[in-house]
Amino acid sequence: MDRSSPHFARRGGFADVLKIAFPLIVSQSCHALNMFTDRLMLARFSQAAIAASFTGGLTIFTISCFFVGMTGYTGTFIAQYEGAGLRDRIGRTLWQGIYLALIGGALLATGVWWLKPLFESFGHEENIVVEEVRYASILSGGAFIFLLSCVLPTFWSGRGKTLFVLAVSFVITLCNIPFNYILIFGKCGFPAGGSAGAAVATILSETVGVAIYAVAFFLPRTRRMFHTTDCAPDLGLAARIVRFGAPNGVNLFVDLVSFSTFCIVLGGYGGAVHEATGIAFGINSLAFCPLIGIAMTASILVGQSIGAGNIPLARRSVRSCLILAAVYNVMMIVLFTLFQDSVLAPFVRSGDPAQRETLALAGEMLYFISAYLFFDGFSQVFSNALRGAGDTRFTMYAMMIVGIALLALPCVLLFRAGAPWWSLWLVIIGCIILWSAIFGIRYRKGKWTKMRVIEEPENRPDDPA
Repeated sequence: MDRSSPHFARRGGFADVLKIAFPLIVSQSCHALNMFTDRLMLARFSQAAIAASFTGGLTIFTISCFFVGMTGYTGTFIAQYEGAGLRDRIGRTLWQGIYLALIGGALLATGVWWLKPLFESFGHEENIVVEEVRYASILSGGAFIFLLSCVLPTFWSGRGKTLFVLAVSFVITLCNIPFNYILIFGKCGFPAGGSAGAAVATILSETVGVAIYAVAFFLPRTRRMFHTTDCAPDLGLAARIVRFGAPNGVNLFVDLVSFSTFCIVLGGYGGAVHEATGIAFGINSLAFCPLIGIAMTASILVGQSIGAGNIPLARRSVRSCLILAAVYNVMMIVLFTLFQDSVLAPFVRSGDPAQRETLALAGEMLYFISAYLFFDGFSQVFSNALRGAGDTRFTMYAMMIVGIALLALPCVLLFRAGAPWWSLWLVIIGCIILWSAIFGIRYRKGKWTKMRVIEEPENRPDDPA
């Protein structure tokens, strides 16, 4: 093909995008593998353990995702500073994100006192509630580690240096799998912890990653180039991170609240549907997390291009990300629809004939997931491109209106009306298609091209397309 065409141009073409996206895709796959192995081991431990890990983990992440979205938006500032050539601002920027992460972690740690009544209000079976509280309480106590593991990588990902992020993700995964095996099943002298053991293993493996990032952040060359010891609180910069990052945090919070409501309501249809939901979304995470890697690349490249004042480059990058997301999702749809037996095989518990119904339900759910995957790819890329420019308020409002009014509320009403469980899946499919259209139209209108989150540099470096 002609390498002079937009899709194969050196700047913003497939090669340029994949250089950043591939490590992020594999990195996100490592996160997906962590969740997958957690669910796989817990599925072999007990039905209550896997059901609790899914709703318990999703609930605590939903509660914390405001801080995840807000502090993680530090990466957009770093991307725009990198594009603008203002590297001396990057170290201090990351420190503001670290301070916000520590504040958020302290607030989330209070969950050990209020998580029990929250889970009791969900109406799940008593044995599952006990496991949910144990699992979520441990994650809540270690929330500051999780938030730091979201903020620290933005120092590298915001600058497009994603290979290091991938390397650290590999280390975390290599720690997470044996930690889970030992603490879930009780090996090497440890008691069998079930869901609690999985939560401890998650925190321990993330702590290893945080330690690696911290050491690399203070290496002499990095310290000189990016002023990484410039740790003074900067209220003006922190306020701007909060100003643009808070809507991003609300956006992620509403997204997770609506999705959590969907999953929690499904859990009300009984243990089999509850477990099947955990299995189906555990498998879906293998498809969704790499898609997030592609969408993150769109945000990074748009941020860098905005910082450099190069809008055509931003558009080419987004176009390449859209094509990559579409190709990837087509492959996942084929896998989920034509090779279901192979996909579900790892979750089979030998000697448990009652699980046959659960796996059949999980297979039906994979068909519903396949129906929205393609649109979800467009929605993720367009929304991340908008956020990379600073258009966080619009994405927040779109997520709030559709997520609450058209997803969460209808799911609750359908459940109370006695509607079948599959009717809830039709609702989520319609909402994802709608999000895809809304974000696509907003992107095409181009208001994002006039936005930026950082100050204008006095002397912009030359940056030809």
